[in-house]
Amino acid sequence: MFIETDYFGKIEVNEEETISFVSEIPGFPDSKTFTLIPYGDELPFWSLQSLEDPACAFVVTNPFWHKSDYAFELSDGAKGQLGIDEAEHVSVYAIVTLREPFDASTLNLKAPIVIETKERRGKQVILDDVYPARFPLGGQKAEVR
Repeated sequence: MFIETDYFGKIEVNEEETISFVSEIPGFPDSKTFTLIPYGDELPFWSLQSLEDPACAFVVTNPFWHKSDYAFELSDGAKGQLGIDEAEHVSVYAIVTLREPFDASTLNLKAPIVIETKERRGKQVILDDVYPARFPLGGQKAEVR
């Protein structure tokens, strides 16, 4: 199928690679189906692109590449919503807030995107106050403003 995006224009998406969100990403109630579009083979970033809204897209990355000790426990409720039986069928992404200059960009470690990879279900999970919403890509704790 073809979808329209603000950043990539009209692109073809494999329906088998779409991700159905079991609950809305806060602030985006009309976007329930997404796909991951790589920004390039050499870049560790993807666009989490809504299929319903061309303007709804988030830059995401693997948080473990930026904070190797990142860890959290999903609630039983979240596991049930996503249908998670085994950890090997889970992918985790963090939303990136791009800033100028780029090295001032941050990751939202407080609210990761969790995807069950077999049935392709997703959910943004809000964690307790363990991690910041603005963790710098460089790995040092960002100042809260």
